[in-house]
Amino acid sequence: MKTGILKNRKLLIVAAIILSVIQSCVKDNFNLNKLSKTEWDPNIAVPLVYSSLSVKDLLIKNNATTSITVDDSNFCTLVYKSSLLSIRADSLIQLPDQPFPTYSGSLTPAQITILSAAHTVTASYSQTVTFNTGSNNPLIDSVGFNNGNLNISLNSDFTYSGQLVITIPTAKKNGVPFSQTLPFTYSGTTPVIAAASYNLAGYKVDMTMGGTTSNQFVVNYTMTLNGAGTALPTDQMTLNGSMGSLKFDKIFGYIGQLTLFPKGLDTIAITIFKNSLGTGSFSIANPSVKITILNSYGVPIQGNIPTLEGYNPPATNFPITGVPSPVPILSPNFSQIGQTLADSFSLDKSNSNIATVVNNDPKFLISNVTAMTNPGGPTHTNFVLDSSHCKVNIEADLPLYGTASNFSLIDTAQLSMASVNTNNIQWALFRIYTSNGFPMDVNVQAYFVDSLYKKLDSLIIPNQLILKSGVLNAAGMVIAPTVNIYNTTLTPQRLANLKTTKYMLIKSVEATTNNGTTNVKIYSTYKIDVKIGMEVKLKTTI
Repeated sequence: MKTGILKNRKLLIVAAIILSVIQSCVKDNFNLNKLSKTEWDPNIAVPLVYSSLSVKDLLIKNNATTSITVDDSNFCTLVYKSSLLSIRADSLIQLPDQPFPTYSGSLTPAQITILSAAHTVTASYSQTVTFNTGSNNPLIDSVGFNNGNLNISLNSDFTYSGQLVITIPTAKKNGVPFSQTLPFTYSGTTPVIAAASYNLAGYKVDMTMGGTTSNQFVVNYTMTLNGAGTALPTDQMTLNGSMGSLKFDKIFGYIGQLTLFPKGLDTIAITIFKNSLGTGSFSIANPSVKITILNSYGVPIQGNIPTLEGYNPPATNFPITGVPSPVPILSPNFSQIGQTLADSFSLDKSNSNIATVVNNDPKFLISNVTAMTNPGGPTHTNFVLDSSHCKVNIEADLPLYGTASNFSLIDTAQLSMASVNTNNIQWALFRIYTSNGFPMDVNVQAYFVDSLYKKLDSLIIPNQLILKSGVLNAAGMVIAPTVNIYNTTLTPQRLANLKTTKYMLIKSVEATTNNGTTNVKIYSTYKIDVKIGMEVKLKTTI
């Protein structure tokens, strides 16, 4: 026979302000089949639980978004955090491939005469390229590439071999302008064809045409023909150029009006309230919300938080007042390229209704952040790095100082009683020992329920104060724990009625001292010790 009674689930504790209950059971199996049937008048005592729990054990276990901060006096603050990250600049601004207009160049009559006489001639050409900046049409004064290629293909009618030098005077790497040579060879037939691709990584391209415009640069071509052929006035060299696979590392100019946070609503689960039931009175004396904006875009940004509210499903909203509009966002200047600047503001009971919102026990904190670049229109003082981003950190601080009255929580533990053979049991006694070092009283009840959550029986006589508050001094601090021992006995008949048990519901109703009328503080030194034992008396057999 097996009994899975009272498996180890954390005792919930609700302290003063928000800490609601301690629901603790140890999950160990005790196999009654191992007991000898040859004993006379056997009473078997089995320890089931020993647990010593602190504030951190009770409130933030397995919750990566929640922490407890402790000050020099050991006073605790429950902290919930969330971060919203904007689109990175290299995803927000994507440079499309750049096909150049087809360019054709021929020789002048004088150049043809020189080529015929000297068997060599050099001709120079120039092409202005308008850079396609993609959606939102940013105005680029200069751009640095960390990836990309310049592709050139040549189609020549000339019956000569030679070379083509491609130069972009305003594209420089380590101060040296871009210049590459494309050779081509006449092998007896025309057109003469040649092509090449050149790496643009590390080049910075000035696109202002000497400070007069944006998104334009010049490509120079120098063609040299060599050999003893025949040049006709109609012969041409045709060039097709393009830039592809472009990735920037820096852009200077005007990036346009872009939306940085397209995600929409963000949610922080206020887990201390998620199991609460009923309409108990609950208050936190000094809650606050702090919002910090970190920005590395070198661009004016206007941000707003149109939604900041507590929320209880399915449809109860508690809007938080006091949010500035617009929210402050600092942007680095040219001397701060690569730096991230931070600005922040806080909402507390002096400048908002945050205390009222928190004391409605919201299960979630809902927020929505919007931000647009260049709200005032075009300016050529923008810069962005590929890694530029804007980040909004939201932190809800709930100092554990306040009151709780008639505040209920409930939790569920799996429990199967189908294998318990009650024929060999005279009675089963459960002994619950508690040492409560928290400043709150907790009434606890445990219900045996079936698969449909129908109540079959309860473990504790109603209205029993299982966890009485620790002893307080005049300052409201616990100076000594309060010890209590509670015994309850289940008869074979009651055990037999629990065969269909699938779960145990553990419900608690809590109140801080003086029936929830006195503010108390929670310190990291507080703890609660729980011991649960079971004594089983078996029927004697020979």
